[in-house]
Amino acid sequence: MIAFSLCLLIMVGWFKLMEVMYPPVKAPQNQATTQSGAPSPDTGLAQTEDSASQPSGEVPKIASAPPASNAPAAQWSISSAVDSSTVALGDDNASEDNPYEMKVVITPRGAGVESITLARHRNHVAKDRKNPDVDPYPLLSPVVDAKTDRSSESFVLEHVKIRKNKETTLGELDVSAGMWQVEKSPTDEGQQAVLSTFITDEGRPAFRLSRVYELDKHAYHLAIRTQIENLTDQPRELILTVRGPVGIKNDDPQREFRRIVSAIVEPTGKITDGQHAMRSDVFKSEGAEMELLPGEGEHTLWTALGSKYFACIVCPLPTDKAKQAWPDALVKVTGKTLIDDPSAVDDLTFEQVLSTGTIAPGAKVTLVADAFCGPKSSKLWASMPQAAERHYDIAQHVDQSGCTFRVITVGMLWLLTKLYGVVGNYGIAIIILVVIVRTILHPITKRGQVNMMKMQKSMGSIKPKIEAIQQQYKNDKQKLNEETMKLYREEGVNPAGSILGCLPMFLQMPIWVALWTTLNTNVDMRHQPFFFWINDLSSPDALIPFNTSFHIPLLGAMTGPITGFNLLPIIMTITMYAQQKFMQKLTKPAVPAAPKLDEHGNPVPDPMAQQQKMMNIMSIFFGFLFYNFPSGLNLYILSSNLLGMAEQYRIKKHIREKDERGDFELKKRPPDEGRADDRGGSGGANGKPPGLLERLAKKAEEARQLQSSRREAQTKKRKKQPRF
Repeated sequence: MIAFSLCLLIMVGWFKLMEVMYPPVKAPQNQATTQSGAPSPDTGLAQTEDSASQPSGEVPKIASAPPASNAPAAQWSISSAVDSSTVALGDDNASEDNPYEMKVVITPRGAGVESITLARHRNHVAKDRKNPDVDPYPLLSPVVDAKTDRSSESFVLEHVKIRKNKETTLGELDVSAGMWQVEKSPTDEGQQAVLSTFITDEGRPAFRLSRVYELDKHAYHLAIRTQIENLTDQPRELILTVRGPVGIKNDDPQREFRRIVSAIVEPTGKITDGQHAMRSDVFKSEGAEMELLPGEGEHTLWTALGSKYFACIVCPLPTDKAKQAWPDALVKVTGKTLIDDPSAVDDLTFEQVLSTGTIAPGAKVTLVADAFCGPKSSKLWASMPQAAERHYDIAQHVDQSGCTFRVITVGMLWLLTKLYGVVGNYGIAIIILVVIVRTILHPITKRGQVNMMKMQKSMGSIKPKIEAIQQQYKNDKQKLNEETMKLYREEGVNPAGSILGCLPMFLQMPIWVALWTTLNTNVDMRHQPFFFWINDLSSPDALIPFNTSFHIPLLGAMTGPITGFNLLPIIMTITMYAQQKFMQKLTKPAVPAAPKLDEHGNPVPDPMAQQQKMMNIMSIFFGFLFYNFPSGLNLYILSSNLLGMAEQYRIKKHIREKDERGDFELKKRPPDEGRADDRGGSGGANGKPPGLLERLAKKAEEARQLQSSRREAQTKKRKKQPRF
């Protein structure tokens, strides 16, 4: 306790010293110049509709044509409104009387969305949970380029290309800075904002553009309808470039979780994973753009920008769902960064290029999209028909490790949710879950430990004979392998025993990784308390929070910024170190082995002792690695360590009982069995038929010997060839 107190005092003093030596630096505002001029491919996909065939929810007309001017004008331009005031839909006050799940601020500049805040999710943990203050979570925010001071918002209509036909382009226009006329009005289910403007041809109105944002009560979907009316006397086609969501923040202090994710519709109609990209991938691409291409015969269904816990999924809807299940107006999707700076992190977004198809004179075309803006919650998506139909769960697949199976992760999440429903505390649910998993895997763990001990006993008994064979055939590898395998057969040693000992660990890995992933990316655990000072299982426990942050030299890339004194990872490291020492004590032989000497008489280091020292060092290293891990994960590791020591004690007792009964004694084969096996018979270790692993090990050894023989033959052949 004295040593621990001194270490704690030194660590706190060190942190305070770092605060003085490295004061916080004010970070520049994040990101983004507006970019335009995206290439417009040839297309003619969307269908034209006249005023008599408008879909439900037709865009209201709130703007009249601008007056013609006698002054000379550019061929193509966008009319601009005077009022630049924003309009807010919904409410972000997390009260029982608020029927809205979010607040959406609409900006007339580019007819985009300035911000979206979620009412039921907080930005920070409430200091007083009984009387929390208003602190809505900012899902989307403007991104500002510190160099140019230009701001970029979400869902902005960036670029319009006017075409006479596929071969003839009449003009291109950057509309991202245009000011649209905006009006707010109620609907039967919620609220809507209607924005409108005109594209003029030499001062004469050519196209009326209208955008409607509609937000319903108790909904995480924002409906976006874009309507284009052809005011000319000629058929025209418009190619629209629309920016996706902007300004999603990263919720993990150690790892970047923000990605662009897409879902595709295969030729069979199945919806599956498409491409995904992080900011670094997009920035390294040519022009800081990465086109997300579906495969041959495939179609992009939706594209999302997601973080660890939240996502904004933009799904354009088909113009005629009876004919196709994918957005036929969607031409391509391109991942983009908005700031030409490798140190920028918040400017990742994507662009969707849409085609209106040919619009007849006086006709209108409406392009509709749904934008899900909310948490990546399986529980929430289970209550939404659109989520199941469009497979929103694909947005979670990139967060899962490739070392496990998705079905195991889903099962772990289901079990954790059920346990939480019973005990009402995610921390207790984690501990119970670890107990359940440990209990289920105990027979496999015990069998692996028994096989390892049996292998050690077997190898220890024939070790002198193996060393004699190695000394006798040290210059003939092929003969050495043959004699070694012959000795194994004669002594009844299973050469696959080491594989059998490691097999339980490989069987457990997918389960442990699935549990790890479940705890690390479960949004339902966000801001959930445990006991004492642990008030958020999704973040470090922060027993003593600091007013600033700093990086540990050399280790800062792994630990992330240090923002407080976290006690839980320190306790976890102590238990991990104690578990290693406990296991080493259990596996320590009763009689120490005699030291080995090399040819010069010097002692040869024991590989097992070196491995044990390395494991002790790794335990301390993991303490630094896990320092900024979510407290839920550290609680899981701590519980697993304590249960692991109890399990090891029980397994060691079982092994000791088997050893006393002589179950680990080698049983040599009769000579005829050894000869039969030499002739290719089916005899295995201890007179039993060889198992699958034994047969695989034998085939692998035969393949290795064959490869070695070929290599030696090639070497001899090269030596015989003349040099000139």
